[in-house]
Amino acid sequence: MKMTVADYLAQVTGDHVTTETVEKTAAQAQQKTTLKKGIQFMLDQFAQGTLGQYVINVKMKKGDPLSLRLEMNLINIPMGEAERLDPKLLDQEPAYPVNLYMVLEGDDVNKSGLRIDELANDTDQAGSVTNLVQRAQEWVAEHVAATVENRA
Repeated sequence: MKMTVADYLAQVTGDHVTTETVEKTAAQAQQKTTLKKGIQFMLDQFAQGTLGQYVINVKMKKGDPLSLRLEMNLINIPMGEAERLDPKLLDQEPAYPVNLYMVLEGDDVNKSGLRIDELANDTDQAGSVTNLVQRAQEWVAEHVAATVENRA
């Protein structure tokens, strides 16, 4: 799926994003079944040509919950900050591939309170769901553990 910056911004700011939200504990958020459901949801949105966001509200033993999200974007910024897709970052005219990103946001994730990394580019999206789940599981485990350590 490809979009211009204007098309992307119009969909995000116009509330044309299909979103699913679940509540999980930190342990449940790292499970393959949880991540597979989220990744499959996102791949389904790609197949339909619509933007999607899968939100896992992660209940932590200590401190406030974390927001773990799978999001679609043109570059690695959260969907909620889409207005940052200004001409300084991307040319407005061409269509860019829409990528799938993993976002972790909350107190003590790191100094900025935000971690975002690409899970799948336009080529990876047609690949193995099992591989995407494995990559996501490792990423979630690493960053949730770091948050727990930062809160200790």
